[in-house]
Amino acid sequence: MAQNDELALILVAAGSSARIGFDKTGKKIKKEYLAMNGGTVLSCAAKAFLSTLDFSTVVVTYPNSDNAEDLKANEQKSKDALFADDFVKNYKAKFIFVPGGKTRQESVHDALEAISENSPDCSLVFIHDGARPFLKAETVQLTYRAADEFGAAVPGLQPTETQKKIDENGFIVKHLLRASLTAVQTPQVFKFEPILEAHRIAAESTKTFTDDTEIWDEYASKRKDENGEPYSRVKVVLGDPENKKITYPEDIKSL
Repeated sequence: MAQNDELALILVAAGSSARIGFDKTGKKIKKEYLAMNGGTVLSCAAKAFLSTLDFSTVVVTYPNSDNAEDLKANEQKSKDALFADDFVKNYKAKFIFVPGGKTRQESVHDALEAISENSPDCSLVFIHDGARPFLKAETVQLTYRAADEFGAAVPGLQPTETQKKIDENGFIVKHLLRASLTAVQTPQVFKFEPILEAHRIAAESTKTFTDDTEIWDEYASKRKDENGEPYSRVKVVLGDPENKKITYPEDIKSL
């Protein structure tokens, strides 16, 4: 790790887990809070980072609510899930819990603002799905080194199936080359100040962004750094097929 790097981690876990379904009692499943390896899905996701690099700040987003009691309960559930692992619980970092926004983009923006307020010297931020617990140290290191060099990095995998672009009626209109395509994962890692500023601009836009790499490319990559050099576009490093996000009921079988 570069000597002057101050690292922050955002674990995005404010979603409703709509596609995961219900348990046997009819209770809605919150996938990030499911038990895993003596902790939870969320604590396993956190541990992959905290056992690999030194982080000064960890921000976790959790489900928002208009009801004050429900909001407080949601925050406590998030804390219980994160600190279910003793390694994470005893880790020396500043832990911040932030209610999520209406969209993932809003949640990440709010988390970035929390880092700006509490850790203004942050140099790099890792943004990761809280429901992606199978992350390995190698991927953390690869994205860290690439972001440190280029400003932004993401793990990606080349599609195994031949890809086609179709029109609104389902007809193929373009034949795409797999060699030029990648399916991106998380963590998505960025220089902190430019991604924060990019999110601030994006928040004022009417455009919908699919992920943080798109926000970087739209706004941050067109800016210049402190040396007057333009920031790079997002560097893709080798992803991991096992770095899957828990999304559907069948994904729980792998826990």
